[in-house]
Amino acid sequence: MKTRMVLLALIAFVPLMAIGRFIQVNDLDKLITDSKLVFVGRVKSVKPSDIKTSLSYPTYDGVTFRWLMTEVEVVEPVKGVKKGDVVHAVMLSIDKRSHSQPMYCPPGMLEPEKGDIFFLCLVATPQTNVFAALSAPYDENLSVFALHRSRSMQNDDRDFTKQWLSKDKQKHFAQVYSLVDEAGEIVPANADKLRKTYAAEIGTLPTTNVIYLQWETYTNPSGWMSDVPKGFIARTNANHK
Repeated sequence: MKTRMVLLALIAFVPLMAIGRFIQVNDLDKLITDSKLVFVGRVKSVKPSDIKTSLSYPTYDGVTFRWLMTEVEVVEPVKGVKKGDVVHAVMLSIDKRSHSQPMYCPPGMLEPEKGDIFFLCLVATPQTNVFAALSAPYDENLSVFALHRSRSMQNDDRDFTKQWLSKDKQKHFAQVYSLVDEAGEIVPANADKLRKTYAAEIGTLPTTNVIYLQWETYTNPSGWMSDVPKGFIARTNANHK
């Protein structure tokens, strides 16, 4: 998969500091606590949205990112949903018309396809009833975990993010990867165990976190660049007039 190729550049410097950007790997208890929706879901459909954005990391200069709109059916609920619900979740992709070459230190994108199975930790977006990965836009794969095998069957997507994590983190997320068997079917006993293990986190009220879908670059007086929600600069300037 293309995602696998571009993410290989990251493996050498996880989990703390990338040679460039910082990568934060949150424990599962924090992911569940901070998420509004948590569940195992199967992708029913994927289509490009009209929502595009840029990101400020230096190697992304000139690259346009497009959000994909997915419909994900809940096959095993954990928090905030029930079995059979269909959730609209956006996932980041590269607009191939703006960039077709491998990218250094790319975002952790998922490239979903119909039939894929994910463990999703989601929060709200500015769009009504549309959700995004808690760790979006840079590291979606650290709060939405692929439980399916890769399309090529030569490698296992379930193991790929695990090798991207430290050994301690691999063990910590073992319960997530045990939710689905080799045939892609839910293992009920393991799902029940996860819900019992994280009962307190599941019972915690959803956070008010919002993942913004469009970003712009803000440069502070010291010259440091960062991403801020689109319109932030205009609002900030207006407040200082």
